[in-house]
Amino acid sequence: MLRVAVKDGSREKVERFGKEVAPLVTSGPPGVTGFAGGRPKATEVLGTWPALIPKDRVSARVTVEEVA
Repeated sequence: MLRVAVKDGSREKVERFGKEVAPLVTSGPPGVTGFAGGRPKATEVLGTWPALIPKDRVSARVTVEEVA
C-alpha cells in the first residue's frame, strides 16, 4: 500500500497535486491500481503523529488474490 499526503500553506498547490494523481495512476508504472472516487479533495489536517521505525523491522510483502 502506498499512501501519500501533501501539506502546504497554499490550498491551491495541494489541489494542483490532487489533479496529478489520476494521470499517475492511468499512465504511471504497471501494477498501480485501486484509484476510485474521483480526484482527492484538499482537507485541513487536524493532527498527525509521525512514527519512524528502523527499515530492518519492515518486510516487503506482495499479495496477489484471484477473484472468481
